Amino acid sequence: MRDEPYRWIEAIQDRRDYIEDQLRLGSPVVGLNYNEGMVLLTIGRGQRKIFEVHDRIALSAIGHPADIERLRMLVTDTASVQGFQNSTEDVNLHRLTNFVLAHTFKQAFESVVGEAYIIKMLLAELGTEPAQNRFTLINYDGNVRTDTSASVIGGTEAIEAGMQNYIAAAPDETDRDLSTTLQFALDTWAVGRELSLRQEDTDEAVELDTEQKHKIIDTALEEGEIEAAVLESTQSGASKFRLLSPEDFSSFLAEN
Repeated sequence: MRDEPYRWIEAIQDRRDYIEDQLRLGSPVVGLNYNEGMVLLTIGRGQRKIFEVHDRIALSAIGHPADIERLRMLVTDTASVQGFQNSTEDVNLHRLTNFVLAHTFKQAFESVVGEAYIIKMLLAELGTEPAQNRFTLINYDGNVRTDTSASVIGGTEAIEAGMQNYIAAAPDETDRDLSTTLQFALDTWAVGRELSLRQEDTDEAVELDTEQKHKIIDTALEEGEIEAAVLESTQSGASKFRLLSPEDFSSFLAEN
């Protein structure tokens, strides 16, 4: 089909439209820094979406459960092999992203005669210093975006843009504790959820008051539950990954 470029371009666009249609209603994921590390948060309905990859690297994703699991195993196994054959210091997000995941995503997406991955992935790497923290988003087509302070994934670029705009408009708090960060992440998730439920993408800013955000979150919690994990610099041992328990959310959920 590459010998007929117009047919190939049309097939790629059809594939893009199909994947985005499948991803649109996926529950967004929010990644934020806080004063002791990094947090990933979403609201799910039974299917786990946040995982440890290696000591200082975590993974989250939206998409088809089988694709998430297949690619999670790929990157986790690769990290384990690299750590065993070389050293744990050689396992880093840049290498896993650019030499393993991005290539795999791009190859599957552009091979229009095969199956594409219905997935978007957000990875977090805890640096030895806060300034070295990294969030990396990998799109289903293999495109990569890296951020240092916050990142999100949603079903479409418009949903992600709305969430990023909400984060950017918030007061800049360099000293944010875990409870405050979880609340902010939930509010950001609510913005993404509101955008995903709209029939069409829009460039208009989303303005939700506190009551509206709480209603969106409460409705989601009727059928799902909060899933969150941290990469915590104060955690003892080599692994800095910790899944949060319901008790970690109880204080501010009670206030809502």
